[in-house]
Amino acid sequence: MKILKWLLIVLLILAGLVLIVPAFLPATTIISAEADIAVGPDEVFHSAALYLNRDQWDPWLQMEPEAKVTIEPKEGYIGSTYSWEGDKIGYGMMKVEKVVFGKEIQSTIWFGEDPDSSLVEWHLEKTDEGTHVTWNFVADGKYPFGRLMMMMMSGGMQNSFESGLASMKEIIEADPPKLYKTGEIQVGMMKKMHTLVIPMEGTMEEMSQQMGNMFKMLFGEVAKQGLQMAGTAFSYYIDFDEETGYAHALLGLQIAEPGKASGDIKSKTFKEQEVVMLPHYGKYDYLKDSYETLTKYTEENGMKLTGGAFELYKTTMMESDNPMDWLTVIAFPLK
Repeated sequence: MKILKWLLIVLLILAGLVLIVPAFLPATTIISAEADIAVGPDEVFHSAALYLNRDQWDPWLQMEPEAKVTIEPKEGYIGSTYSWEGDKIGYGMMKVEKVVFGKEIQSTIWFGEDPDSSLVEWHLEKTDEGTHVTWNFVADGKYPFGRLMMMMMSGGMQNSFESGLASMKEIIEADPPKLYKTGEIQVGMMKKMHTLVIPMEGTMEEMSQQMGNMFKMLFGEVAKQGLQMAGTAFSYYIDFDEETGYAHALLGLQIAEPGKASGDIKSKTFKEQEVVMLPHYGKYDYLKDSYETLTKYTEENGMKLTGGAFELYKTTMMESDNPMDWLTVIAFPLK
């Protein structure tokens, strides 16, 4: 009887601990890791929100490298999923639910058959050297066992988050994602264009610094002359010296009817002409890559070019914060 009595006392103490200890534990557990990555916020965001190379740095896959991983990126990022299934790590899925481009990613994560999800957050802050990254896991533990489990697991999860973020840093710094893609190359007719243009010259970097003020001048002149816009803004590159990187170009706006010259601003009509075109989606930093793609295509197909080149700015940063939405059509006039 004494043994049964003591056994009952021990059981009551254990039951009390199971019920009492969790009452003093936080209902929400937050695991957080931070790192400074020598890559811009846009590139870090793009990689994390699409789960690019996630299977190469995921800390839990180190426990079971042969586990099955499925990555399904979505255009616009929201809805992108990362799922895993293994004998040791079990199965589950993450899904991107909300984004602020270049700044924040919020995803839900499910483990096994548990219908309740937790939250995974990425917070990105631009620095002089690149990006300060904060990676959070936020979970609500059910009383009492959920809270006890999170308390027991938090130490191991903290180590995993820190090692995972360190691995991501190494991978993305070695091979940053390029924020651009190209569409299908086509040959077609570019319609006749009435334009107001302003000349510019210099290296590509020098001209890009001039464009903001020049576009303000052009838009101001369009308004002053009471003209109607009839298409997108554009640049027309007259020549380019590959050795020096120096070019002469015209920055312009398409208008419905011919305008009048005013100071450095000129009225110019481009005739209808046949062109070979390549859509470039993404940052302007990678336009050079798209130029090389289009040049290679024209050379392989024996096309004869006039030597000029148009950049038609169909969608810009004025319409979207996401560079992958920016559409620039590169067009080479054909002889």
